[in-house]
Amino acid sequence: MSNGKADGYSVRACLIASSALVFTVPAMGQEAATAVEADDANVIVVTAQKREQDVQDVPISMTVVGGEQLSDLGIADFTELDRYVPNFYVQTTPGNNAFYIRGIGSTPGNLAFEQTVGLFVDGIYGGHARQFQAPFLDVERIEVLRGPQGALVGKNTSAGAISVISARPTRDFRATLEGSYELELGGARLFGMASGPLSEAVSVRVAGQYEDSDGYIENTQLGGNETKRKSLFGRASVLIDPGNGADLLIRVEGGKVDLTGTAVERFSTPNDPDRKRATGGFPGFMDKDYDNTNNLNASATANIEIGDHVLTAITGYSSYDFDKKVDADFGPAPLFASRFAEKFSQMSQEIRLASPTTGRLEYIVGGYFHINDYDLLGTTLINSGPFNGRSDRAFRQENLAWSAFGSATWNVADTLRLIGSLRYTFDRKTATQTRANSGVVQPSWLATPLAGRRIEREWDPSAAIQWDAGRDAMLYASYGQGSKAGGFIGAQATTTQAQFEIDSEDAETFEVGAKLAPFGRRLRFNIAAYRTDFTNLQVSSFDAVSNSFITSNAGKARSQGVEADFVFQVADGFALNGSLAYLDAKFIDFPGAPCPFTNPTCVPANNNAAGRPLPRSPKWSGTLFADIALPLNGAVDFIANGGVTYRSSAFLEESFNPAAAQDSFAKFDLRLGVRANSKRWEIAVVGKNLTDELTASHAFNTPLAAGIISKFVQPPRTIALQAKFQY
Repeated sequence: MSNGKADGYSVRACLIASSALVFTVPAMGQEAATAVEADDANVIVVTAQKREQDVQDVPISMTVVGGEQLSDLGIADFTELDRYVPNFYVQTTPGNNAFYIRGIGSTPGNLAFEQTVGLFVDGIYGGHARQFQAPFLDVERIEVLRGPQGALVGKNTSAGAISVISARPTRDFRATLEGSYELELGGARLFGMASGPLSEAVSVRVAGQYEDSDGYIENTQLGGNETKRKSLFGRASVLIDPGNGADLLIRVEGGKVDLTGTAVERFSTPNDPDRKRATGGFPGFMDKDYDNTNNLNASATANIEIGDHVLTAITGYSSYDFDKKVDADFGPAPLFASRFAEKFSQMSQEIRLASPTTGRLEYIVGGYFHINDYDLLGTTLINSGPFNGRSDRAFRQENLAWSAFGSATWNVADTLRLIGSLRYTFDRKTATQTRANSGVVQPSWLATPLAGRRIEREWDPSAAIQWDAGRDAMLYASYGQGSKAGGFIGAQATTTQAQFEIDSEDAETFEVGAKLAPFGRRLRFNIAAYRTDFTNLQVSSFDAVSNSFITSNAGKARSQGVEADFVFQVADGFALNGSLAYLDAKFIDFPGAPCPFTNPTCVPANNNAAGRPLPRSPKWSGTLFADIALPLNGAVDFIANGGVTYRSSAFLEESFNPAAAQDSFAKFDLRLGVRANSKRWEIAVVGKNLTDELTASHAFNTPLAAGIISKFVQPPRTIALQAKFQY
């Protein structure tokens, strides 16, 4: 298409570059996105600002990762991606996973809350992490945007946003079959894709993936390894493009993930973890922990040319249900167990109009609407000391949100641009919770019903100035605001009416940066410095008195630092890339914070965590990788890529207990293989965390076990054999 459609086409790049990490990829071979003019094949097309643009022209610190690299490195989900993207952190917990950018994210103590880092898959918003259980299925690219993105992307992006773009149907027939087997731990993955035309106007693409993997934590009580994972996903896409200035892309995907066990280890000191856990079931309630999720997502994206303008409409449906049981004291005795079950469904609609990009003034205007229903059931059993009872909770929430937004770019001169954006959002939530106790329960477990209704109205502006200092250099300065909706505490036994409602969170950021691409784009160097202030930061921490996670507003926090990266195409078949990020994230004001580990006489009501670092925010993180492709003869190439990822030490919870911290670490990865010169087939061995570093992503004080820390342990060394066939 020649009109710069706002939903974006494929990356037509030989090189996927990022502001933190760069991977080498072959061209996708789809129709060129001519909204971006370029003299070479090294242009990376992104849609971070709802237009197709060269990533080097976007005034945002961002990372772009190609789908082929996810497959090559065996990156199955965000929990494996985070260490390759500086200042991006995924907190894996027994409840939900949580995303953090620049040290800020939604702690997962309250399942009902939306994420602070917004997730978008093919333009569909996912406020709950479980909405998209297969975000890396047949992916074209992933865009990680750092900093508040409220003006153009939307609410609930006060720390940043992640956009996943699935591969589109192609005009020529192609097929892929990939398989891998894990040699160290056991387990296999199989992926298949076929794409091609049904007629001159209709193309289809189908993709499916099956995974059956073993765990890496030995359960010394019940036997076997945890967490075992079985998943099955499929997606079908239909593109209708008769070539008359209008097209329609329909996607439907669904699947399931079944997990057995939990990778949580309980230990007393930081020196004795050995990837073993002594945990048992709860008689009459559970055997091993499990976590089962089913989801269904669908979208329809239409583009219609109206003169020189393009009207885009994205209709989305998203739903999931999950059932989870967990031995909540993580020990061998049946003391404390919980079960959670969620049901969620959402309908959404976005409509926007994009002007042509040939005039002095460019603009996008639009509106967004969604409505969703959320149900959460919770059951907790206790069998400790004088307590032998049960708590049952039922939480329901209805949410309606709509917004109007616009963005304008004034091309003051050929080398100078001014950009302004603004979004207004209306958000309404109503929630109810019923509770019932039976037997003898802890005094903090309440049986009173809860109810609430809240309405929010937010304005999120942003502004930027860009200057092309030369043909290969762009400098920018930007200001932006972002907001995250408030809400209600879902299905907790200890919540009072005063604690039931949480206020919204707001962010304000300043950023300056440079994006350089000299030597015919063989070298790319990007750097950004930023400062973001958050008010009413939403945090969750474990309360030892009530043996539950308490979510509240923390007052103020500040995140500031510098991010830099480079990629250097040294020669044909040889590239280097690396990144380095410095992060200074701390609380500015946090009255009522959990007491620090070093102060046993502290009372939370009189405590303030001002000046303390934000958990899960290492000061330093970085990567250094090399990619090599050398011909062995006229038919076969040798391929290798590998390198190191690094993170400095960080606390993993809000009491700053050194036993619940993660020391600095470096992890080494290496991929070696051979492939046909035509790239029809490829065989490789992939090793990750080759030095077998023992690390954790989450830690907390163990319920009913004062002084004992539990950690969510990350995978050990893995070595997998991969095979790929393409037509």
